Amino acid sequence: MAGMTHRERVVKALNHEAPDRVPIDYGVAATANIHLDAYSRLIKHLGSDEETQDAVDPYERRLLMAAPSEEMQIRFQNDMRELHIGAPEIVPEERLGPNAFKDEWGVKWEKPEDGHFINVTGPFQEGEPTLADLEAYRWPVPRDPARLRGVKEEAIRLRDETDYAIILNLHDAVVAGCQRLRGFGEWMEDLVMNPAFSEGLMERVLSVRAGIAEYVLEEVGDYVDVVLFPDDLGFQDRPYMRPSMYTEKVKPYHRQLVEAIKKNTSAKVLMHSDGSIYKLLPDIIDIGVDAINPVQHSAKDMESSRLKAEFGRDLSFHGGVDTKQVLPWGTPEDVPREVKDRIRELGSDGGYVLASVHNIQSEVPAENIVAMFDAAIEYGEY
Repeated sequence: MAGMTHRERVVKALNHEAPDRVPIDYGVAATANIHLDAYSRLIKHLGSDEETQDAVDPYERRLLMAAPSEEMQIRFQNDMRELHIGAPEIVPEERLGPNAFKDEWGVKWEKPEDGHFINVTGPFQEGEPTLADLEAYRWPVPRDPARLRGVKEEAIRLRDETDYAIILNLHDAVVAGCQRLRGFGEWMEDLVMNPAFSEGLMERVLSVRAGIAEYVLEEVGDYVDVVLFPDDLGFQDRPYMRPSMYTEKVKPYHRQLVEAIKKNTSAKVLMHSDGSIYKLLPDIIDIGVDAINPVQHSAKDMESSRLKAEFGRDLSFHGGVDTKQVLPWGTPEDVPREVKDRIRELGSDGGYVLASVHNIQSEVPAENIVAMFDAAIEYGEY
């Protein structure tokens, strides 16, 4: 298998076959980025003269994530490159000052001092909204032509001029979308106390998210290898809801989203969910998800060896390298041990792309970032 291309390596792994080495994702999937502060220290540590003051990823600027340079992606032998959809123009963001804005959904975001943007209020968060309120609301336009600006051209360039696997990063899906519009606790209560409204809200959020996915993949579905959608479903010790409630109330909407994605592409579908989602994984497999991110093995029931043993035949894994303790607080000796363990537990017979558990945050030392990716090369050969 010597001489395998980056794309071949990723595709083979996600097909549950052993490539030449474990594939690496260095800051490409939208849920495996690197904070600008950590990236700036990394650049300095490596002696690069790259300017990082304007290196914020324009698609992840709310969280102050960096856009790693091609030089750094090559340095860490990244096997993937990203595509993002364009910013909308029909219902654009509304700037509310230097540290606040409303997005196209009407959700207000604010940035505290020395922090990143956080969603603070949604348009249906106050009072007891009705189905009539949903009907009257101005929703985002899925087929806004601005979403396609430059996307197909970049997809063709990456396919024709490079040998990297291409991942299309979609944005928040059904659950996160509803929680931002209605409020986290309010939406959870609606599932039980006001099911008609919760279903109406999910239907409208799904309509937009599935519509965007279909619109973009009609153009680039033949070029991409992976499509990522994020939708958190877990706390650290349990899912947000009983598995039976997920199966009855939320799973149908996730199924429709996955079907909308797969309608126009043969790419693998990668779903992101933090936390303890072990009890939901059979349903997630059933709706057609091919791979799960971020494999947060520090959460309850999420031990990576267990996940591989029970679900590895049907599900691939993306992530796994601990960002709770090892990367921020471990030594450069701890990090290779963590990487080696994840490869051993998740990588047998393929089915694994190595990345951090969610984003590499600002406190992670540069030495640990280097140790992580260098260990992936050292220990990742099959």
